[in-house]
Amino acid sequence: MLNLDPGMMIWTWITFLVVLVVLSKVALKPILATIENREKAIREDLENAQKQREEAQELLEQHRKMMAEAESEAQRLLKESRELAEQKRQELLVQAREESQKIVEQAKKEIEQEKESALISLKTEIADLAVTAAEKIIMQSLDREKQKSIVDEYIKTLPKSTNN
Repeated sequence: MLNLDPGMMIWTWITFLVVLVVLSKVALKPILATIENREKAIREDLENAQKQREEAQELLEQHRKMMAEAESEAQRLLKESRELAEQKRQELLVQAREESQKIVEQAKKEIEQEKESALISLKTEIADLAVTAAEKIIMQSLDREKQKSIVDEYIKTLPKSTNN
């Protein structure tokens, strides 16, 4: 079966310990140093990632604030524009009403002037017709002396200046 030789066992243990010491001196320190360096790099990468995440969060918050401010500013400008447009509309309505009122008043004045002019013209024509008719009637029924006295009397009754 299994033969255990104590000499062989001792030499196996000695060889194992020698290999272990040599490996610990030669290979274990560089392996542990590499593992530590790798662990340190991973830790630094995690810290950098955490810092970058925090910076990204801050930038996101700043961006959100800027967007909210921009939207608020846009709403304010839109409101001001609407108010200004409404004010201009009201001003234009008032101006249009004033213009139309002036046009109506001007038209009324012109109509009144035309009416007065037509009345004066009509009065003049009627007076001329009346004088002509009266002249014909008088010429037929009055003699020269009577005509002269009537004309003189009429001239005296005329006003000095006529407004009509």
